[in-house]
Amino acid sequence: MSPARKLGLRQTGRTMALVAPPCVKGNANNAANPPLPLNGVPAAVTASYAPYQASYYSIVDPGSWKAQFQLIANPDGNPVLSAASGCVSSPNANDGNSPGNGDLVWTCTYPYEVTVKGQSAGTEAEEITENGIVRYSNITGTLAAGGPPKFSKWGAFITKFGDCQGALVPGTMTGPFFTDGQWNFGNYSNPGYTFTDTVGQAGANVSWWTNQCTDSPTAPKGFKAPTFQNGLQLSQNTVTPPSNTYNQAQAVLDGKGTPPCTVTPCAPDPPPSQSQMNNELKTVKGVAYPASGAAPTGVFIPYYTNSSGQKVYGSNPATGGDGAGGGFYINGNASITLAATTGGDGTTNPTQTYTITQGSTTTTIILDNVAGLTTVSSGGTTLSLAGIPQQLDPNTGQAIVQNDPSGNAVNPALLYVNGAITGLNGTVQNNEGITVVASSSVSITGDLTYMQSPVSIPADTLNASTNAGVLGIFTTSNINLYPNSNGNLTVNASLAAIGSGSSGFATPGGSIGTWTIVGGRAEDQAHSVNISTGNTYYDRRFANNFGPPWFPTAVPQPGQAGIPAGPVHMSVTRLSWKEVNR
Repeated sequence: MSPARKLGLRQTGRTMALVAPPCVKGNANNAANPPLPLNGVPAAVTASYAPYQASYYSIVDPGSWKAQFQLIANPDGNPVLSAASGCVSSPNANDGNSPGNGDLVWTCTYPYEVTVKGQSAGTEAEEITENGIVRYSNITGTLAAGGPPKFSKWGAFITKFGDCQGALVPGTMTGPFFTDGQWNFGNYSNPGYTFTDTVGQAGANVSWWTNQCTDSPTAPKGFKAPTFQNGLQLSQNTVTPPSNTYNQAQAVLDGKGTPPCTVTPCAPDPPPSQSQMNNELKTVKGVAYPASGAAPTGVFIPYYTNSSGQKVYGSNPATGGDGAGGGFYINGNASITLAATTGGDGTTNPTQTYTITQGSTTTTIILDNVAGLTTVSSGGTTLSLAGIPQQLDPNTGQAIVQNDPSGNAVNPALLYVNGAITGLNGTVQNNEGITVVASSSVSITGDLTYMQSPVSIPADTLNASTNAGVLGIFTTSNINLYPNSNGNLTVNASLAAIGSGSSGFATPGGSIGTWTIVGGRAEDQAHSVNISTGNTYYDRRFANNFGPPWFPTAVPQPGQAGIPAGPVHMSVTRLSWKEVNR
């Protein structure tokens, strides 16, 4: 088998101060990493307005009435500051290398809602709610504290790619590419290599293959060099995957997962305790996850009965929970089918249905994000729950809301399998965000598609009004690929087989004619695969840290020097206000 095939990569008034968290920077222009995280509100920002929530603040300005005010909870339950609704990059006028190999200026937009209760020296009092946006501009860093990049940011990522290991299969490569090793390129033409986005590596040299292999930073004389439309960046900081899936297992229980570490070296994420799982998880028949010993095969759901006797999805606040849950915990091997459906729960709403098969037992889960209902059925028992999965910021506990290009919120859900996924196929509903995680291998046994494509094919440009769903698949073991009935395979997702040091993609089910990805993929080590043609169309939504919910993120490492935030520009725009109480 040729080295190329062996690698298998084809192809007004007093203003609150909003304080930016520190940036960590390795090398310039990592365009998928704005200096503030998109998928949550930095803890430092929340801390800046927290004193105004704790007690009344007296106004002592000269000429002003003696008065005081306090920030109170918003009547509609919304947080003060929501996750960024979007970030836009632009060239840095003070950096001659921008945008190619230099720093970018990022402008992030954060929606805010504040409700203030004011009191004067007399009996006058009033409550006013104000809505608006905060625009914050800063210079790029490789990652922000508490917000390392998701692995969905890459069109392709390989942890281990050794010198002279074997040439990458040629073709048009869309999306950012990165390896902790060094790229290997062959002296190819028709097709050669065309990279439309940034290409980076930790190594100082590239392996160039002719009749022999040469290691050097640039192509040898006479070599048909690849086309790098956005540059080749050498000697970058390594990107370290998580070593386990415990963050996602924890997120099923509380919607948060494990907070990102802030002191390196980072320890591996701990597993959720069995006592917590016993406290939060039950089967469809109400049997709790065991407090000790081995757990039986089955589907476990975080839910509780409230004081009104209503069954509610999420962790029980009365016993220490936060009231949220991220998804569903499946103990034991399982086959999973996803379906974009209508109704199934007594409504005519668009729904997402999960069919989970374990031996002779089938469990069906229907998520209705319009009605806010979760319906679980198995063995003749049907459980109806008020509420749906929710993703919370692990630092602040506030809801994380991702908006797709259409402006609609993406509804998150997580399936965690403590075992192997023996079959996975189906369709993702619009505006649905799903991450499927397994502690063992994942076998994709049929096409995985969205209701609509987020990008045009083959141009790979973003469909600006798309409300397509988003899917992530993560394991620290292998992702096995099986051909569909036509001998091909289509996967609309970001795929990550990372964390063990040897995980990757395999084709145990025989040859695949054409494997088409709309999304991206990451792996520890490229494996031998039996695929004739591979097409990857990068999901352009992933460029700004948009991605599948609870998708694995890079782990901060020692030696990454902190830098000043650089020029900062911030503006606060009030969009509306109203009196809510007097």
